[in-house]
Formats: sequence, structure tokens, C-alpha cells
Amino acid sequence: MRGWRLVLLPVAVALLTLGVVYLNHRFVLGIREMDPLHFTVPLLSGFAFGVALALLLKFYLHLRDKERKMKELALTDELTGLPNRRALVEMLEHEIERARRHRRPLALALLDLDDFKHINDTYGHLVGDLVLSELAALIRRNLRSTDIVGRFGGEEFMIIMPDTDFNTAVKVVERLRFSTEKTYFEPVGSVSISVGVTEFREGDGVEDLIARADENLYTAKREGKNRVIAG
Repeated sequence: MRGWRLVLLPVAVALLTLGVVYLNHRFVLGIREMDPLHFTVPLLSGFAFGVALALLLKFYLHLRDKERKMKELALTDELTGLPNRRALVEMLEHEIERARRHRRPLALALLDLDDFKHINDTYGHLVGDLVLSELAALIRRNLRSTDIVGRFGGEEFMIIMPDTDFNTAVKVVERLRFSTEKTYFEPVGSVSISVGVTEFREGDGVEDLIARADENLYTAKREGKNRVIAG
């Protein structure tokens, strides 16, 4: 659609110029009979101006699209297509401010794919990447539309749950943990995740929430993996 508009722009400008010239001759200058040649130069000039305007507009739109794509790439994890760490931190800051301002609950979970190093060492990094991509898709399928998930780094994912109380958050990630355990990942087979969950508390900043979730995550790792630790 945008391409057709750019093509029609020179014609529209030329016709507009022609119309202005006609009105000026007829009603301002009072010329009743006009030679069609009088309109040739304005018509061609208007068309040329329209072409130049269309080219400038096309260049501007190209730069704008390129800038938008670069911003998206800067905030998107290339492997999974999920928001990356930078984007997650920005979104978490926004949700903390919203929870504080409206006094709404907010929960955060960090999850880690168990024994990912073993998968890489046994099957290779390409298979490891495939497992991460499949896990990312599984996480998206098992979360609610209001939940935000992204790749926090390596084999670690973050889930931001706006307007979600502590008990509901635990149920959401426990359901996800169970679904992961029951899913077959080709060619690895069954895998598991460990999850740390926490909730927003008055006075919390981004670092506070992440630190508590991270501590709970590593407690889950120390206690045997494939479990959810909340607090």
C-alpha cells in the first residue's frame, strides 16, 4: 500500500499544481480563455516536485524502518525470538513502577534448564540451541497472555507476572515445570527446569526482585533440581 501511495504522489502533486494555476488564471487574473500550453510548465514542474517529494519520503520511511528493526534486534534474543536481558530489565522497571503506583501485586520467576552443560557436551551446541528454542516455545504456550517471558542469559529465562499474587505465581510456574518434565525434546528426551519465584515488596527495585528470585533458583538447584522454590 505504501508503494502505491508513493507512486501516486507525483501525479497528485501535478494535478494539485494544475488546479491552483487554473484557479489563479480564471478567478484571480480573470483570464477566460487559456491556452493549454500555459499549463504545461506548471504541470511538469508539479510532477517533478512530486517525484522529488516521493523520493525523499521513501528515503525517510526506509531510515525509519531500519531504525525500528535495529531497535527490535537490540531488544530481542536472536535464538529464541524472546525479549533479551536488556528488554526484560526495562519491562520489569516499568511493571515495578506500575505495581507501586497502583498498589497491584507483581511476581517474578527465574528458571534455569537443568544440566544444560551435559546436553551441550553430549549432543553438541546445535542440539543445545534447539532445546533452548523448544523450551522457549513451551514456556510461551504455558503462560498466560498477560505474562512476560524472555531469555535472561544462557539457559536462564525470566518470567514477569503483572497483577499476579504470590500463590498464583507459584501455581503458574509449577504447572510449567510439570509440563517441561513431561515433554520430549528431540533428540535429548526428557529435560527439567529449576525455578525461583518471588513477589514485589514495598521498597523493592529491579535488583532486589532479581536477587531474591535468583537466590531461590539456586536453592532449587542445590536441593536437587526440577523444583520450584518460592519466597
